Amino acid sequence: MDHTLKSKLEKRDMNAYSAALMVLIASLSLCLATASAQNQPRAAIVTGEVHNAPSREIEFRHEALLAPGSSQHHIVLDEQNRFALLLNIPKGIFVTGYYKGEHHIHFPFFVEPGDSLHAVVTFAEVAAAESDSVQSAADEAPPAYSLTFSGRGAENNRFLAEFWPQHSDFEPDYYALEPEKFAHQLKQRRQDEFASLSEGREQYALSLGFIDCMTAFINYNWADKTVSYPNFSYENGRLTRRMSPDGSHRREVPPAYYDFLQEIPLIDEKAIGVQEYRRFLVNTLDLEAKLDGPPRLADRYKLSGLGLSPTVHAQLDSMYDANNPPRLSQMIDLAGLGIVESAQAQLDSMYADPKEISASQKAAWLGLELSPAALAELDSYEDHNMTFGMEDTTRIDTTDGKLTFHLPLAKNNEWYEYVNNRPLSARVDMASLELSPTIQTQLDSMFQNRKPLKLSQRVDLAALGLSPAVQTQLDSIFAGPSSYTSLWTAERYDLAQQKLQGRVLYWFLARELMDGIRRGFEAYVDARWQSFEQSNPFPEYTEALQAKLNKLSILQPGQPAPDFTLNDPAGQPVSLSQFKGKVVLLDFWASWCSPCIADLGTLRKIKERVAAQPVVFLNVSLDSNDEAWTQAIAKHEIKGVHVRSDGAVTQAYNVGGIPRYYLVDPQGLIVEDRLRVRDIDEVVAKIEENL
Repeated sequence: MDHTLKSKLEKRDMNAYSAALMVLIASLSLCLATASAQNQPRAAIVTGEVHNAPSREIEFRHEALLAPGSSQHHIVLDEQNRFALLLNIPKGIFVTGYYKGEHHIHFPFFVEPGDSLHAVVTFAEVAAAESDSVQSAADEAPPAYSLTFSGRGAENNRFLAEFWPQHSDFEPDYYALEPEKFAHQLKQRRQDEFASLSEGREQYALSLGFIDCMTAFINYNWADKTVSYPNFSYENGRLTRRMSPDGSHRREVPPAYYDFLQEIPLIDEKAIGVQEYRRFLVNTLDLEAKLDGPPRLADRYKLSGLGLSPTVHAQLDSMYDANNPPRLSQMIDLAGLGIVESAQAQLDSMYADPKEISASQKAAWLGLELSPAALAELDSYEDHNMTFGMEDTTRIDTTDGKLTFHLPLAKNNEWYEYVNNRPLSARVDMASLELSPTIQTQLDSMFQNRKPLKLSQRVDLAALGLSPAVQTQLDSIFAGPSSYTSLWTAERYDLAQQKLQGRVLYWFLARELMDGIRRGFEAYVDARWQSFEQSNPFPEYTEALQAKLNKLSILQPGQPAPDFTLNDPAGQPVSLSQFKGKVVLLDFWASWCSPCIADLGTLRKIKERVAAQPVVFLNVSLDSNDEAWTQAIAKHEIKGVHVRSDGAVTQAYNVGGIPRYYLVDPQGLIVEDRLRVRDIDEVVAKIEENL
C-alpha cells in the first residue's frame, strides 16, 4: 500500500477513534456529589489498548474520594481492543484494572486531576492448553504482561509498573513466625519499599501527590498486616482468620507488640482513598472494640418510627440482651405439665448449656457405617469438630490427635438444620430429672411445635412505660425479618466516633454506613442515619449516601423488579419480563462462591416442593469464566434458567455479596428483596401466596 495512503487511512481511523472516544467519555462521566471549593473534582482521562487480549472485559476499581465506598467501572474493549475511562477526582488515587479472562489478573495505575494517561497492556502469547479442565487452567500461572505509559502522569506509572511486581506478591509468614520475628520481617519489608521509592524519586519525575499516596500505601500496608497478625491461625493446612466476640480467638502476643501503633497516625487525611488505610482503621478499631454480646435489638430491627427516646432504646436493648436466648420455661408451659419449680430451673439450666453432639452421633448422621469399636474410638477423642470445604466426599482426619470431620460445603445447611431441629431429649438429660416417659414425650412434642415468642413475652415492655399501641407495634416489628448485622460493625462505628475526627471521621462513618446499606443492615443504618446527617459537615458524603438509599427504595417489596436481558449458556437472550405471569426466584450466585454452593441442597428441596407450580428459578451467575460457569451447573445439577451477569444487573439489584435472592410475583413486582432460603417452609409459603 502506498505510504501516503496508509498514513491517511491511519489518520482517518484515529480521528474516528477520537470521535468515538469523546462519546465514550461522556457516557462514562460519574454522577459524583458536588465537593467543597477546596476539593473541587477535576477530570482525569485514561485511555488504553490491550495487545493479545485474553478477554474483552476489564473492571476498574478504586476507593472513592467524594463518595464513600469503592467505585467500579465495567469496560468492554472496542474492536481494536481499546478503552477509555474518565474519572472526576479531587486528588490522586490508585486505580486497579481487573482483567476478567481465564485468570484473575490485576494491574494498578495512578491518576491525578488533569492527567491524560495512555496505557498499553501487552500480554505474552500463551499456547492453547491441551486439557479442557477448568481446574488445570486455574492451576496454571496467569500469562505474563507488560505495561507502558505515555501522556501526562506517565512518569508516576512507569515507576509503579516497576515497583508493583517486586512488592505485590509478598505475604508475611503469619503462622510460622513468632510475634517478634513476624514484626521484624514486616518492618524490614517496609524499609525495602521506602528504599525503592527513594530510588524512584531519583530516576523518575514523581509528583508530590503520587509520593503522598505511595507513602500512605507503604505505611498502612505495614501497619495493617502487623495489627492483624494476632487474628490469624493456621489450621488444617489453611490460613484462617478467626473471630469471636470476646477476642479469645487472638494469638497471645506480648504487650510491647502493639508499641508500633505509636509510630503510625490513626488520623491521616492524606491517606483517604488508600485502601490499606481503611483496612488498618477497621482492624485497629476492631482490636479495641469490647464485644460482649449479640447485636443490639436496635441494630437488628428498624425502631426509629416509634419515637422511642435514647433512654428507652438503651433499656430495651439491655432487657433483651439479658434474656437472649429465651429460657426453655418461656417457650414451653412446664408448670402446665406438673413439673415442679426445681425441675423447671434444672431444665432451664440444661437447655442453656445443651449436651454436645458426640463424635459417634456425628458419624451416624453422616451415614458412616462403622463398627461399634470404631465408633467408641471416635468418642475417645477429647477434641472433635466439623469443617466444610470444596471437597466432594466426607473424610475423617485424626492429625495431631484431633478428630476432624471434613464435609462437602453442600452439607453445611443440612448440618445447620440437624443441629437446630434436634428434639429436646437430645439436648438435655431428662433422665436425671426422673420425669415419666409420658412427660418426656410431651416435652419433645411441645418443643418441636413451639412458636416464636413475641417481644412482649421476652421483655416487660409495660415496665418501660410504653403504651399498648407501641407494644403492639414492637411485637409486629419483632415478628418480621431482622437485619443480621455484624457485632463488629456496630461496635466499630461507635468506637470510631470516639477515636477519629475531622474529614477522616466522617469519611470512615460514611463508608461504614455505605457497607451497611450494601449488606442489607437496614436497622443498623436506620439507627445511625439521622445522627450522621445532622452532624456531618461534608455534604458530599451525605448526598452520596442519600443517593444510595434512594436507589434502594426502588428495590423494596411492592416495587417493579428492574428488567434485564442476559444470555444463557447457548448464547440466547433471556429477559426477566418474559416470565410475567409466573413467580420468579432470582438467585445471584457464582461457581467460586462457597456459601452459594452450600445453599444448593436447600434450593433443591424448594424446587421439588413447587415443581408442579408456575415458578421460574432464574439463576444469575457472576462468573467471569464461561467454562467454570457451565461446568458448575453440570457438576451440581442446578435446575432452572441460567444467565450470566454483565455487571450492570448486579448493580441494578444492589448485589454487594452473594448468594442473594429476590422473589418476584407474576406481575413483576418484588415480593422479597432479601429472601432467606434456609427456611424452606417459609419460602414455599411465600411462593404459593403469590401464585
